[in-house]
Amino acid sequence: MAFLKDVESEDLRELVKSCFKEINSLKEQLEEENKDIRSDKAVKNVLIQNENQNTNLHAKIDELNDKINKQETKLREKDLQLQEKDTKIKEKDLEIKEIKTLANTSNVNSEETQKLIDEYKEEVIQLRAKVKTQDNELNELKTANEEFKSSIKEGIDDENRELKLEIERLKEENNAFKAGSSDTQVTQLKAVIDRQTEELKQIPDLKNQLTREIGEKDQEIKKCNEEINSLKEQITQQESLDEYKEKLQDAENQLEEAKGQVSELNTNNTHLKEELDILSQKLLSTGTEDEINELSKEVADLKEENEQLNEKISQMEQENSELKTNKEVVSTSDDVTFNSLLEDFSKKSEELVKIKSEYQLLLDSSKINEYKLKELENENAKLKDSLVDGEGSSDNNEELINENETLKQDLIAKDEELAEVKDQLESLQENSTSSDDEEDNSLQEELNTLTENYDSLQEEYDKLLKENNDISEELSLQKEENNKQKVSLNSLTSDNNIFEDKISELENVIDSKDEEIADLKVQLDSVNFESSNSDADADDLKNELKDTKKQLYDKDAEFDKLKLEYNQLKKSTKIQIDDLNEGLLEFTNNNEKLTKENDYLNSTLSETNTKLSKLEQENDSLKNEIKEMDSDYEKLRQDCLDIKQDSAEKINTLKKDVQEKADKLSSLPQKLELKDIEISQLNKLLKSREEESLSKTDEIKDLRNNLQVSQEKIKQLEDNLSENSSFVDDKLKSKDDEIFKLKENASNVQKVNEQEIERLTSLLNQRKYKIEELTENIESLNSEMNNLKADYKNQMDQYDELQEIAQSKEDTIIKKDELIEDKDTQIERFENKLRLKDDDIEELNNSIAEKDDTIESLKSELYESNSKLKDLDEYKNKLSKQDVLLNETTVELESKEKELEEKSKAANLSKVRVEELKELLERKNQDIDNHKKLLDDKNEQLEQLKNLQPRIRDLELEKADQKTEYEKEINSLKADIQKAEEDLEKTNKEMENLGEIIEDKDIQVENALKYKDLFLAMLNKPRPGLTSFQSQIFELLPDAKTASELYDYLIELGFTELEKENFAKTLKALEKRGYYQRAREGDRIIWVKIKE
Repeated sequence: MAFLKDVESEDLRELVKSCFKEINSLKEQLEEENKDIRSDKAVKNVLIQNENQNTNLHAKIDELNDKINKQETKLREKDLQLQEKDTKIKEKDLEIKEIKTLANTSNVNSEETQKLIDEYKEEVIQLRAKVKTQDNELNELKTANEEFKSSIKEGIDDENRELKLEIERLKEENNAFKAGSSDTQVTQLKAVIDRQTEELKQIPDLKNQLTREIGEKDQEIKKCNEEINSLKEQITQQESLDEYKEKLQDAENQLEEAKGQVSELNTNNTHLKEELDILSQKLLSTGTEDEINELSKEVADLKEENEQLNEKISQMEQENSELKTNKEVVSTSDDVTFNSLLEDFSKKSEELVKIKSEYQLLLDSSKINEYKLKELENENAKLKDSLVDGEGSSDNNEELINENETLKQDLIAKDEELAEVKDQLESLQENSTSSDDEEDNSLQEELNTLTENYDSLQEEYDKLLKENNDISEELSLQKEENNKQKVSLNSLTSDNNIFEDKISELENVIDSKDEEIADLKVQLDSVNFESSNSDADADDLKNELKDTKKQLYDKDAEFDKLKLEYNQLKKSTKIQIDDLNEGLLEFTNNNEKLTKENDYLNSTLSETNTKLSKLEQENDSLKNEIKEMDSDYEKLRQDCLDIKQDSAEKINTLKKDVQEKADKLSSLPQKLELKDIEISQLNKLLKSREEESLSKTDEIKDLRNNLQVSQEKIKQLEDNLSENSSFVDDKLKSKDDEIFKLKENASNVQKVNEQEIERLTSLLNQRKYKIEELTENIESLNSEMNNLKADYKNQMDQYDELQEIAQSKEDTIIKKDELIEDKDTQIERFENKLRLKDDDIEELNNSIAEKDDTIESLKSELYESNSKLKDLDEYKNKLSKQDVLLNETTVELESKEKELEEKSKAANLSKVRVEELKELLERKNQDIDNHKKLLDDKNEQLEQLKNLQPRIRDLELEKADQKTEYEKEINSLKADIQKAEEDLEKTNKEMENLGEIIEDKDIQVENALKYKDLFLAMLNKPRPGLTSFQSQIFELLPDAKTASELYDYLIELGFTELEKENFAKTLKALEKRGYYQRAREGDRIIWVKIKE
């Protein structure tokens, strides 16, 4: 860090210190990466397996999400089908109402019923055709349902296949990882280590480069400061007051132009306010609540625009005041004027940005207008539909006219039949006699009942007339609404014109800003020209001016880009405005067509009303003519017989229809049974899918068991380590015992030596050398014992540390197992949730199918009710005809009572006929009662169908709620998945930490194994003729090395307190005992082992 003293500024010193800190942090990162590279293979394999499981889970979740989306689309399709069915039911209800109205009108004139009967027959044929088409549609739906089921089966099979393939692939990858050798990994790690060492070597060069760059930057900073000072001096000397006065005049001109723009904006604002007042009045007079709300929103937007324009005006006034103040300041200081010009330039750029924002607001308002035009077009389409309904009513009027004409023809035919009946009555008068008073009274009562029915039918006819009047009033209301919509369209067109005027004003403002920028450029060029005539010291100022020029040119380029964008937007808006104008033209043309159609419909209604009045008059005259005519009794008998035959045939046909309906009803339970069979098959498929999912879970469990086996292997290896460490401890204890014995031997040897010293005092001088050697050996032994004790303590401490690390590792492994089990439980939870989702979806499908079945049954019931109603109408028509005939016969019978009393013989025959007629009347009355009951039943069924509609709506609401619940559950599943991913990341980090711990352990084990061999060599028995120290040194020393090399080797092993003199003496002692021998190798003397 000495070179930091040369650096002048404290900031640069801090920068250099931060660089060194970063370098140190990089070194630490490199070391950590090296540790990560040395991580265990088993940990890597576990991580790879976890990553594969994570990817598989993500894939499964994506597939399930896709399935859910598909099923949601199918549910939407079902909802659309339900809506279509509802619309069809409503159409049927309308048809029923129309049929009722027609039935009521038909009862007014009993003689007009035959034509209606024919029309009803045609309608029955059409309805049967519709039934056939709907049956075909049902068959198509069934086939579509079967295809859907088959597609689901295929999808599930494909998913199962893919899962099996993934499992096989994972197994293959697992085997490949197991079989793969670690050589490639070792080479990769070595290459990484080499790269990192090279980078570390490059770090000092980078330090030097940084110091050089810092010095160069200091010099550049000094130069820049000097240049700035010189430029300031030059600016103060060269700028004159005249130039600033000219600039101020230009600024004043610009202010006057801005004031003109402000006045124009104020006038536009007043116009807009007036238009808003007009629009509000129109809305209050004509518009609906929705239109009022929409236009109030537009008014609020326009008010916001007005406020923005007012803010602009205030800003322009502030600029004016600032320019006036600048005018006063020019005379005092020249530097301030230059800064004010720059500030003005920045303000102008800000104004351009604001104009851009206003233009975007205008574009947004134009989009809102387009949306409103679309809504008006939709309303116009609705009006067209209503007018089409009016045309339908005109078609009904034309049908009524045709019916009246057919009724006229029927009346002519009936006149002929009545003439024949008169002839028959005349023949009966000759043969008939007086009948009983009781029979006459009964016939009169029947006549009274028939007259009452006739009165009720007349009341229904009056009701229908009232309904016709109501329809005409509704048409008039629709016309008024159409006029209101025209007014709103005119207001929208005026709004569009106003917006176009605003756009043109903004374009003018942008052009004025362009002119201002051009003036500023001219001023800058003039300043450049004057500065070129100045001294050579103004070069620096020229550079600054060039920079400002560059900034201006950049601003010009940005402005040109904005202009291009503005032109493009203008073109696009023009195209949109042209499209809107075309749409308005089409709308106006359609409105004109609709008005013409309305006028035509009104004229046709008036004509139909006049025709109806004429027809009613004709009907009255025809009735009077019918009363005047006589009838023949024989032809009436034949007609009665024909009616009987017809009624019998119709009854047979009705019975056949009833049998067919009963057959259909009997076939319905069979269909239900088939549906139950299909449901059972689907349940079986579900069970099979569940079994397959269970098999998949078993496979997952097998994989987990494999994981556990691998973990158990790791534990076994750790146990082996602990056993080896215990073995080492046992050996250490045995060595301690041997050392203790050696100490005892040494004490005994000392006693023997003392005895020998007492005995051999004469030999002291000769044995002094040996005694010194022994004392030195004893001292070395003591030192070695102390060293061994210290080493033993260190190793015990290391062993304790290793045990603690192993325990921590076991704890972390247990935690990992617990985490893995938690993950497995979470996965099982997710799978159960997905299964529940599938069950819910299947339940929804079943409920939809049940709803479809209910809708189909309701449709069939509606069709049956419609057919029965039509049959009832036919019976009513026939009964009305018979009632007319009975009325005529009763009138004739009353007139001929006297003649019947005179002719008693013929009365017997007439009695038989009267009895037959009574029986016919009783039968007809019974039929009428039965038909009334049927009508009541059908009305109840219709009410039940109406009551079903709110239930269908409730079901739709339930569907929507279920959809929201599904979405919530999906979101919760996503959140759970995110949590699981976070937990996986945490586990990965913990696994990395474990890998580092295992690496440290491996290093410690390697060191321990090295020392193990040394301990074994030291624990061997002492060689003959050698002390224990001498034999240990002999065992530890290598062969064929110099004395210095052997001494260095012992110091590296840990004999730090061994002195060279003691080592030389031991070598000599080994040489005397014949264990070592000196040899010469070139210039060196080598010690060679003789015997081992």
